Amino acid sequence: MSLTPQQAFKKLPQTLQNFFTRYPPAPFKKYATEPTLTSAEDANPFLYNRHPVTQKVQDPIYSMRRQSDLFKLAYKFGVADLLPALNNDKKFFQEKYDTKPTLRGVTSPKGHKWERTFTKRKTRIADALDKVDDILIEARGTKYKKRLERREKEKRTWY
Repeated sequence: MSLTPQQAFKKLPQTLQNFFTRYPPAPFKKYATEPTLTSAEDANPFLYNRHPVTQKVQDPIYSMRRQSDLFKLAYKFGVADLLPALNNDKKFFQEKYDTKPTLRGVTSPKGHKWERTFTKRKTRIADALDKVDDILIEARGTKYKKRLERREKEKRTWY
């Protein structure tokens, strides 16, 4: 059993009913996507509009908070596409995250300095440990060289 539009309208929350009563859904009335005059037929209640005589900008009838509340409620009931265009082309829910650009630090984080220089330091330390005997011999002289050679002989075993 399918619902008639009137029955479906009655099932909406009171705030959405009030909104759609005051501003008919998009298929029945076309709303402006850019600010217009307040007296215009297609004046969008979500956008700021200009007064026809004074040309001063008037705030939207629905504030950003009320717009988001209305949109979220309409989204929950599946009638979000019937609302007029939102201010600044606002996006909600999954659509918001799909169109969001990824931050540079998220894809390739900079890291701490010790993390960035870790491998270079490890190779420098390994190279220095390989050359440590030569450096000590140079600093301490030939007597130390002979002592190292003697230790090397003593290390050797019969196998």
